[in-house]
Amino acid sequence: MAYTIEEVCDLFQMEKNQLRGKSEFYHIFPRQNEIGDWGFVTYDVRKLHNLLYHEDGKGREQNPWA
Repeated sequence: MAYTIEEVCDLFQMEKNQLRGKSEFYHIFPRQNEIGDWGFVTYDVRKLHNLLYHEDGKGREQNPWA
């Protein structure tokens, strides 16, 4: 497990219920590792970060042809 739920909340600066809503919306769910801890693997954290980044419209402002 790369990131616990609490670490992802701190990383994205959001409350636990906000993270739950966004992850459910994008169908990215925490996983349980072999010792029973819940969290997100690195791939899922990157995917969720990318989706949240583009959700704000930040990715649309860049025009390579400008």
